[in-house]
Parts: sequence; structure tokens; C-alpha cells
Amino acid sequence: MRFLHLADLHLGKKINDYSLKDDQRHALLQALDLAKKEKVDAVIVAGDVYDSSLPTAEATEFYDWFLTSFHALGVPLLMISGNHDSPERLAVGSSLLKAANVHIVTKVEDSLSPITINGVDFYLLPHFRPSEVNRAFGTDARSFESAMKEVLSRIETQEGKPSVLITHQAILPVGLTIESSGSETALDVDVNGAVGGSETIDVKLFERFTYLALGHIHKAQNVGKNARYPGALLKYHIKEANAKRSFTVVDIEGTSFSIREFPIQLIRDVVVLEGTLEEVLAMPGNEDNFVHVRLTDEEFVDSPFAKLKARYPYCLGLEYPHAKPASADVVEFENVEEMDKAELFQKFFEQFGSGELDTQQKELVKRLLDEAEGKA
Repeated sequence: MRFLHLADLHLGKKINDYSLKDDQRHALLQALDLAKKEKVDAVIVAGDVYDSSLPTAEATEFYDWFLTSFHALGVPLLMISGNHDSPERLAVGSSLLKAANVHIVTKVEDSLSPITINGVDFYLLPHFRPSEVNRAFGTDARSFESAMKEVLSRIETQEGKPSVLITHQAILPVGLTIESSGSETALDVDVNGAVGGSETIDVKLFERFTYLALGHIHKAQNVGKNARYPGALLKYHIKEANAKRSFTVVDIEGTSFSIREFPIQLIRDVVVLEGTLEEVLAMPGNEDNFVHVRLTDEEFVDSPFAKLKARYPYCLGLEYPHAKPASADVVEFENVEEMDKAELFQKFFEQFGSGELDTQQKELVKRLLDEAEGKA
């Protein structure tokens, strides 16, 4: 039995107001080609289908394209809701879609009965909070792990029969941490970017399943002998600049499994460029990539972002790790209340802007300040 394990599509995602629709479509077309080439028996999506619980019209149209395209493969499509999804919105039409072999589960109480494909039982367990488990089963779980135990106690797997649990949670080896990518939310992330805390669940709880198909963590990684995060579809954060994106294909034979990774070709990568402004502007390539810049200039330079945007149209931002404000003519902020507003603006402009204001600029500043005070 062979299936394609996807997660964290985040349809409708934007980076700094740049739509990723074309990038996501490009990646999903690769997933479709891979599914055909590998002759998979099913495709699963382990949550975060949408990027927002209130998806835009564009995002819902894109979701329609996604459903139609993957249904055309002629194999079952299994999906659960993630923490970014609205369970109610994702479930719209699910009863009708079930007849078309598209199975969408968004309620924890619907996860107890398996969907059997080629002799393998698939259990679809959406993202949940303890309160949702308590409402569904009349329990009193106080943590994510205790809530998961309540759910698992109600799932009856058959000994000797292969089973797959699809879920969307922060699951990791007890006492250890796993690496986040920077774009996850609703996680306990420490200062080193590692995930671990009250929302995490011990992977040992799932040892009876042949394979644990996870979503939620954007970095592709195995987190146990039978558990894997396939990673997000694209790079969504500057901390992911050096990350790899890949598809995971899983083969199950008997009660054992194997995985293979296939690289995703990106339209636009996420890169971090470092150097002086002059050096960064002279660097070749990256015109079509999302760029974050770390300037090593020791003094603030004139209009750097405008120059960077002209060179790199998808520039996301910049930072000055080493720059120090000019020591001369530093504004004495303790005397701010005693200073004329136009004078204060001029000093600020001289120190952090592009030099001294000319006569026309001074007149404009004074007029705008006078108008602002009049409205106040």
C-alpha cells in the first residue's frame, strides 16, 4: 500500500502581502505528477489545508481547484483540519464528497472509525484542544496529552492489521525538543526555536500504529520510529531560508513501512543576504526570490530599502545588526517636551534621514504640523 503524505498546505498564505498562490499551485502540480508516477493508492493531507480560519474568496477558489485536481487521480483523498483551519468551513460538503472518495474529518468524535484502503486502516484525527475532547466524550482532560489519551483509548486497532493515524499536533519524544521553522503558530517555542511545552504530546503513545502521519511542524523530520512530519509545502519564514522542502511517499507492507523523499522545486526561494548595502546590491541573482537583507554597514545609509526593492522586487525587509547611531548631534530626548516640534523633526531627520531639510521641506513640515495640531 503506497500513499503520498502531505501537510501544512496553508492555501491562501501571503508573505508581506505577496500572494503565494502561484508558488503553491506549482508545488501541488508536482505533487500530482509524483502521485501519478508513483501510482499511489491514496493521498493524505494532515491538516492546515488553509492558512486562515477565515479564508479569502481567492483561497476558497484555490481549494476547489485542489480538490478537483486531486480527486481526478482516482484514489482516496484523506484530509483533517489543522489549527489554522475552521473545522466548520472545511467540512462544508464533506458528506457529499465522501461519496466521491474524498474523506474530510474535522470533529474528534468522527475519528474513531477507520477508513480501510487496500487492507490498511486509516484513522483521521483532526487538531483538537482538550475542551473539544471533553465536550465530545464527557471527559475532564486538562492537557493535550491527557486529551489524546482519552481519544486513543476509544480507537480500537486490530492486532496484526496495519494502521495509520493521521493527526495534527505537536508530537515529539518525551523530554526532548524538535526544531520549528519559524512560521508555526500556537506552539511552545523556546529561545532556540525548539518546540516543547504544555501543548506537546509524547510520541510513545502511538507505538501501536504502523505509521503516524503528522502535520503541524513545518520542518520535515522523523520524531519516532513510526512518526513523521513531511514539512510544509513551501518556505513561509526567513528562518526557513536554509530548509529543504520535499514530498514524502510512504510504502506499507504488512505491519512495516518505508519512506522516500522527493524534492520540491520552488518558483521563489526564501534567501537571506548579508553584506554592506553596496555588496548586497552587487550580488548576482535572486531577483525572483523572497529576500531578507542583513546590512553590515556600521552606519545607517541613505534610503536602503528603496534601493533594495529596486534591485530585489520581492525584498521582505532588512536589518542592521551592527549599525550604531551617529554620535554627533544626538537628540537629547530628555528635553523633547521643551523643543519645538518642527525643530525636533529636523534634528531627527538630520540624524536618521538624509541630511538637513531644505527650505521647502521645512515649510512643508511646519504646515503639516500646524494642520495636525488644528485637527487635534
